[in-house]
Amino acid sequence: MPRHVLILILTALLAAPAVAAADAQVLQHLKERVSILVPSVEPDSIRETPIKGLYEVRYGAQLFYISRDGDYVVDGELVELDSRRSLTAVARSEGRREMLAGMDQAGMVVYPPKGDTQHVITIFTDVDCPYCRRLHEEVPALNAQGVEVRYLMFPRTGEGSATFRKMVSIWCADDRASAMNQVKQGQSIETKTCETPVRDHVIMGQMMGINGTPAILLDSGDLVPGYRTADDLMEMIGHVKAVTR
Repeated sequence: MPRHVLILILTALLAAPAVAAADAQVLQHLKERVSILVPSVEPDSIRETPIKGLYEVRYGAQLFYISRDGDYVVDGELVELDSRRSLTAVARSEGRREMLAGMDQAGMVVYPPKGDTQHVITIFTDVDCPYCRRLHEEVPALNAQGVEVRYLMFPRTGEGSATFRKMVSIWCADDRASAMNQVKQGQSIETKTCETPVRDHVIMGQMMGINGTPAILLDSGDLVPGYRTADDLMEMIGHVKAVTR
């Protein structure tokens, strides 16, 4: 091996720990700066973006950008010009996907397919929302195509409202899926109270950027707002699978 090549390799190897230490110092500094903006909450990640000196700070699916020196914060969309791809949207989907992966299915109202599960969608729902009720009518068609439908509670009128109480009663019912069906069809169910995850669902939805219902999350973490037919959703699922393959 030529001597000058060996020298270059050794220089790179010796410099690597110094670079790693510098990166760790930058991240620690940014972590301290970020704690001023968002006290008492650890960010899920702080990482450098393709723009040198600009770092992404992510809390669940909420994120912003901060300069390397920690003096400037940017709240906006980061777009890769050539591909027109939103790196911000990609990061948000990643955050939602991680949050969904950390959720226990036992804390949801689940409609499984009759056969093998091919896909999973998670829906933030309000039982008194007209479009949520229309979307619920698509559940059998989704189940027939191997899609498991999982519901999280998101009463838009807030805690203490009639809708909130209905969703608590659904959760406390002996058969939650059947109770959900009845309420979505405009029927009454027995009023019940118990410990529920409804408040946790609302907080989770807010962290994911949900501000309306229905809000549909594909298993990729992509957010589909509003009502969609089963055929539309299957097309979206197929498109995402093809893109991420």
